[in-house]
Amino acid sequence: MKTQSDVIHYASKADYLNRVPSVKGEAIDKAKGLAKDQLEKSASSVSKISKEKSAIGEDLEKIKEAPKEVGKAVTDKVKEGASAGKHLLSQAVSSVANGLGVNPLSSLPIPSISTSKTVSKTSAPKVVAQNKLINKPGIFFVKGFSVNPFKADDVGLGAMASNIPSSKLYSWDNGDEIIKAINSRDPAQPIILVGHGMGSDTIVDVANRLNSDEHSFRKIDLLVTMDSVGTENDIIPQNVTENFNVISDGDYLFNDGPNVARKNSATAVTNELRAESHNEMELSQEVQFLVYEKINKSLMGAIEKRDLKKNLREQMEILNLFKLASPTSKQKIQKLISNKSL
Repeated sequence: MKTQSDVIHYASKADYLNRVPSVKGEAIDKAKGLAKDQLEKSASSVSKISKEKSAIGEDLEKIKEAPKEVGKAVTDKVKEGASAGKHLLSQAVSSVANGLGVNPLSSLPIPSISTSKTVSKTSAPKVVAQNKLINKPGIFFVKGFSVNPFKADDVGLGAMASNIPSSKLYSWDNGDEIIKAINSRDPAQPIILVGHGMGSDTIVDVANRLNSDEHSFRKIDLLVTMDSVGTENDIIPQNVTENFNVISDGDYLFNDGPNVARKNSATAVTNELRAESHNEMELSQEVQFLVYEKINKSLMGAIEKRDLKKNLREQMEILNLFKLASPTSKQKIQKLISNKSL
């Protein structure tokens, strides 16, 4: 006959009396074990609930703060939009007035901003002689105005800047800061400016401001303008070695059109028409590839010229030491060394 596994069988009454204490002990131990397990599970549940409450509390605080952050972002973007509108209006009035041959600001109360060419010499940043100059190339990316208050800085020009050592991202209205950063670089180091939209207009303006005795006609090795937005920065000054100008074929109201060199012998200007829209331009992998290629070529060219000058100086020292060079040969070498285009 089959017996159930959970039924205890006793051979006799004496067997039952002998085994009762042991069975009770096992039952008590089992009950204690179950109670301990329940306590541990309860403690774990309480801890989990406590953590969930804490997380919910943090989320609620974030939700409370979110409207403030959103409000600030929108307010800042509205202010920037007003500044951008004034800047473009000022340029438009200036262009019309230049065509008529009158002073555009003599009777119109249009405020100027940091990127304006009319900045006085007293307000323009200057190189401080006692400051130690940075002995690294200066590569500056300048983003344009965007109507989106939540656009991140790690896309487009921001992403490009983050992948190139010694480079930095600026906004279109940071003209003074960009000039200050350029002047902090050793004059022997190459300078590269890359802009998009109103940022492109800004870097052309920066190049024009640097093309003055006040800034020792600071050389710009490469100027990359991507679908510029503006009305009066189409002429590239002679202190720029190369300008690569990318224009969108679809946004006639936004782009500034082709650029021209003020002096063809000093500046090489390339205008390239692209199918990408204004907003797609800085995000296009193909355009980014072209920009990276230009930057690499410019940096390598600057290194080669620097090494050439170094070799010429060494040759001059050797010739002077052994008195082997004629005055004419020395003059030719000295002219090459002092050539600013090298």
